[in-house]
Amino acid sequence: MVDYLRSRMAAARRLMSSAAGLIGSDYTTEEQAWEMLEGLFSPFAHALTATAITITACYNWYSQNSLASFAAVAVVGPTLLLRLFLAHRFRMRGPDARVSTWIRLFAIMSFVAALGWGSSLSILIFTTQGLPLFAVFALICAPVQGASARAYAMPSVVILHISIVLGLVGIATTVFGIAIAIPFCALYLWYQISFVMELVALRRKMLKADYDRRRLLTQVTDYNANLASLNTQLSAFALTDGLTGVSNRRDFDNKLERCLKCQASGGNALALLLIDVDHFKRFNDTYGHLIGDQCLKLVANTIRSVASRSGDFVARYGGEEFAAILPVMDTATALVMAERIRRAVEMMDLAGLPRLDVRPTVSIGVGIAFSGTTTLPHALIEAADNGLYLAKQSGRNCVKHGAAARPALRHLA
Repeated sequence: MVDYLRSRMAAARRLMSSAAGLIGSDYTTEEQAWEMLEGLFSPFAHALTATAITITACYNWYSQNSLASFAAVAVVGPTLLLRLFLAHRFRMRGPDARVSTWIRLFAIMSFVAALGWGSSLSILIFTTQGLPLFAVFALICAPVQGASARAYAMPSVVILHISIVLGLVGIATTVFGIAIAIPFCALYLWYQISFVMELVALRRKMLKADYDRRRLLTQVTDYNANLASLNTQLSAFALTDGLTGVSNRRDFDNKLERCLKCQASGGNALALLLIDVDHFKRFNDTYGHLIGDQCLKLVANTIRSVASRSGDFVARYGGEEFAAILPVMDTATALVMAERIRRAVEMMDLAGLPRLDVRPTVSIGVGIAFSGTTTLPHALIEAADNGLYLAKQSGRNCVKHGAAARPALRHLA
């Protein structure tokens, strides 16, 4: 029992010694803070208590023909008006209002209100006689219980409010001749403090649980966003050629199928270029595979720099062969674009490579999927492949237009 009382007193001291502020202010949101302040500034309980005091004063006037109790109304009236005024100002606060400012206003208002309630109830004790005095004692509990019910938000201020009210009432009843009032008020105060501490403990747990929930939700949201980003990067890696940085064969197959479906549904003509680096095996044998890899990177970047329109697509088709899908491109324009790519490769900057005896060149085959026709992917690839075969037969480093009806390409070294 002694240990229990000590723990209660220690908790009460910690509660009263803390600076006036909202419970859980270190992890409450601003919205939660405004909600707690809205409960604190509510004048409903005070209006009911003021009404009860007025009714008691009117009864004393009626039964005893005494106006003395109206002094209590005169005291509590301005107190209630102050509450109503601040409650109205609180509701009309602007978007720039600060929580800390309204916390200070509530602390001041609570102190003034405690003096008003304590004084008015003390006046009723002195001016009420007979059985109605028991109603006054019951009425004393109203502002105390009303304050305790809102102690979950600002316990230190509320406990000070209750202490002032009960202190003034205890002094008044003792002067009135009821000496036992002081210990009764002290016990009632202790009960209220215990109630407040339990209420505050529950409120802290609730706010902490909500804070932990919001923090975990934020973490999960961040994890999901990071996971989505990683999945996007992984998908990009899965569809990108690791050496040249352009799309790989898998991405090319998917892209070509999608483009031909759009083209078959009424789109414009579509061109496919198959671009092969001439004599690349001989190049590798002469300069080594590392230099060969650097050469492929340069060729890929050069092709991508020419086929740079929105919708143009460049991929590594396999080995030293590249592919370019050029939407909205008829035969004549496709041949011009292919020739630009061929010349760009022939004239590309080789500063990053060792001195070469022969500059790298490319042979390009062009296939066209005409507007208003249905072309299958393998047919368009075959057409471009036949054009590439013709370009190699024509001495390489040139552009040729192919058709699907021609014989399949027999790759030349």
